[in-house]
Amino acid sequence: MKENFLELKRKQIDEKLSLFRGKNLHEVPRAGWVKTIRTALGMSSEVLGKRVGITQPAVIQLEASEEADTISLSSLRKLASGLECDLVYALVPRTSLNDIMKQQALRRARTLVQSAATSMELEDQGVSDKEISRQIEAAATNLLISPGTGFWNEI
Repeated sequence: MKENFLELKRKQIDEKLSLFRGKNLHEVPRAGWVKTIRTALGMSSEVLGKRVGITQPAVIQLEASEEADTISLSSLRKLASGLECDLVYALVPRTSLNDIMKQQALRRARTLVQSAATSMELEDQGVSDKEISRQIEAAATNLLISPGTGFWNEI
């Protein structure tokens, strides 16, 4: 039951984020969004500072922080509001969440099965590559059904 809920939750999140996947959202203007939008509006840093309740030098410092990729979300949200903008924040998976789960299940299964296969080979009980592949697929399927607490652990 829990696994079905998690799979449904992943599917719902994937649907929401699919609009953003593949878009070039990571391309931030060289000067940062705040300064780019502020100057496009013809707004001085002094005016923006007054709108958000900070000094003009503080605005310049925050714009430099955004350019250096060290600005806090709180500060960015505050400046965005002063620019009549909304801050949109999201983590956009490169692929679907279910695909990420499948890839991890395969990596984990491959490690587990190959470790067992190596031990068996040392005991002169080796199995064919085809059988190892089948076991990896079966183990990955089982891991997807019941990932367990060690699912994301590296082996």
